[in-house]
This record gives sequence, structure tokens and C-alpha cells, in this order.
Amino acid sequence: MTMIRTSTVHRVHAWQRILVVTALVASVVSLGWTYQTGGDTLRFRIGWVAVALTVVPLFVARRRQFTYACLAVGVPLLVLACGPVPDGILPALLVLLATTADPRWSPWRARLSVLVGAALVVVPVVASAGAVHDSLTSPPVGFVVHTDAGSGFTNFVEPGDSSVRGLQTRYTDGDEGPTSFVEFEPGLSADGQDRLRRRLAEAPGVTRICSWYRNNHLRSAC
Repeated sequence: MTMIRTSTVHRVHAWQRILVVTALVASVVSLGWTYQTGGDTLRFRIGWVAVALTVVPLFVARRRQFTYACLAVGVPLLVLACGPVPDGILPALLVLLATTADPRWSPWRARLSVLVGAALVVVPVVASAGAVHDSLTSPPVGFVVHTDAGSGFTNFVEPGDSSVRGLQTRYTDGDEGPTSFVEFEPGLSADGQDRLRRRLAEAPGVTRICSWYRNNHLRSAC
């Protein structure tokens, strides 16, 4: 009986695992949001490092080793959050809170850790609801124009064009030519947008045109 009780006491408590699982879910959701808004960028790829680190404590069964694992994971996550993966601050804090969320050793500190963790999750969810809604429902702000190599598309849009507000061009090292983001004037009518799209499609070297949603990479893909 003593051995069974000792084994149970030294196992990771459910509250601790819940905090780490929540951190993992937050890390994956954040990574998905990064891809949806920006695509396959360096920030998105480094974000997979944060996801991989967050998983590590879940493979530890004993409390002391779990605490060490959370510390070893939480600190690097904080470092990443200060640099290339700013969204990793929430998973980092949740993992670190998991080290003190065992009510068998300190009930008040464990409850406080869980309450703080819950607040850390609820606040950003509520705060980002508007941004998520706008990203999914906002109208297009322009067109993404894909061209072949050697295209002279950027010379096709005249600076004085009343329907065009701005033009940005990105160059790649691949076989595909530069990709241009043509922002039209706010309030441009549907007919005006259609005329602009047809005119852009007539430019030399244009291969395809997509509607451009500034904060949603997936909606801008075609």
C-alpha cells in the first residue's frame, strides 16, 4: 500500500498535464493563424520548433522530471517569443505555470496557477475575436498578380491610375516571376474592380490573378 501511495504522489498531476496540453493547443492554433495570414514564411517554420518543444513534457510521467522538463522547455519558448515567434509567449507561460500546478504539494499555489493559466487563455481569445472575424469576412483590398520570369508587369500600372492606390512587388529565385500586390482605392465599385482585373490580365507575362485579402494568405491564394 505504501509503495502504491508513493508512486501516485510522485506522478504528474492532471492539472499540470492540462496546462501543458492547453499550451500545445495554443501553439498549434497560433501556428495555423500565422500560416493563414502570412503563408509559409520563416516565422511559420520556426513556429514548428515551439510546437515540438511544447510536446516534450507530455512524455514525462514523474512529477520532478516533469518540472525539470517544463523549465527546460519554457525558458527556450520565452526566448523564441522575444524574437522570431512572438506568439509563443502564451504557450511558454502556460508550460512554466504547469510546474506549480500540483495541489498535492501546495493547494493554493496550484489553484492560482490554474486560474492565471485560464485567464491567459481567455483574454487573448476574446481580444483576437475581432481580428479573426475581419480576416474571414473582410472584402478584398486589391489583387495578387502572378507573372512569369522576365515579366515587365510592374511597368504596366501607371502611377496616375485613379483606381490603383499602391503597388508592391516581391521577387523570388524560382522559375516563377515576381508577384505583385495591387491595392485598389477603398470603395472601388465591383464594376471598377472587374475592369481593373481585366486590364491587369492583359499585361505581358501575367499568369493568374487572385483577389488580395491583406490579412488572410489562404483567401488570397488561387
